[in-house]
Amino acid sequence: MILLTVILVSILGAQTTFYLIHEKRISTVRASSGPTLLFALIVSLWPQTFVTTLQAAFFGATFVGMTDKSRMGKKRVLISSVIFALIYSFLVPMVKDVGGGLGAAAFVSCAVVFLLAKAVRLKS
Repeated sequence: MILLTVILVSILGAQTTFYLIHEKRISTVRASSGPTLLFALIVSLWPQTFVTTLQAAFFGATFVGMTDKSRMGKKRVLISSVIFALIYSFLVPMVKDVGGGLGAAAFVSCAVVFLLAKAVRLKS
């Protein structure tokens, strides 16, 4: 249940940021921080034990949504946000002492999707 919620929150964070940047022409930092603050406020009112996990997943997923439109479209951002949620849920807790876990997870998820798309194009 927690994993599914993290995946949904990650999709929401990435797609919201991507939409605000590319459709509404809001600056990258504002497109990430605004929805994150709003989401954190709303979720903090929610009586769940994993609220901080959801807040961190949303914030990290906004890094995925910051991707340039020339590199990845909405569908690839969607796939990247799911991969981000999986990395965030399973790998980031193993490297607690290393800083930048959210950014690194976002970078790896985007890189995986970008490289897979390149590899598929080369074969066809």
